[in-house]
Amino acid sequence: MEKEVTGAGARVLEILREAGAYLEGHFKYTSGRHGSVYFEKIRIAQRPDLVDETGRMMAILFDDLRDAIDVVVSPAFGAIVFGFSTARHLARPFAFLQRDGDGRMTARPGFTVLAPGTRALLIEDVATTGGSLLESIEALREKGVSVEAAGLLVDRTGGRLELPVQCRSLLSVEAGSWPSESCPLCASGVPLSTPGSSGRKP
Repeated sequence: MEKEVTGAGARVLEILREAGAYLEGHFKYTSGRHGSVYFEKIRIAQRPDLVDETGRMMAILFDDLRDAIDVVVSPAFGAIVFGFSTARHLARPFAFLQRDGDGRMTARPGFTVLAPGTRALLIEDVATTGGSLLESIEALREKGVSVEAAGLLVDRTGGRLELPVQCRSLLSVEAGSWPSESCPLCASGVPLSTPGSSGRKP
């Protein structure tokens, strides 16, 4: 990740490093792919001041859509604090999604704000393939909720995510990842770490 980062992205990168959330090594991501950079978001979640700052930046990023958003939604668990903070700064209600016993993303029972016809802003922390975002969009659409846009703390694809809704990110980086069978770090014998877990079944 050598390309110069400017603007809000530079501050997010600074926040990641300040919180010790920017890690380098050999990692297995939730998607199953391997890579050399990992963003340990939980370390930011331990800093309410930094979470509040990222939520404020995300709200600014979507200020032009404020009137088109009824609720902010995030998938459990890592993105919840970032989505909640964004909702606070947009002055909108918040809801979250979670995985059921089969590992399928579903709307958390009890959130009356997720009624049919509701317009949602979906907030995720880090995206490598966009799989969690696609699952979340589908889960919301099954409840009749319209996803107006998706926001990311970090887009690891450098803006190449393909989603059925518009997507904006605070930090967009080219952080390479590879299928496990063709991972150069595996071939070099670099020890593999598997940080974090979203509850997704293999």
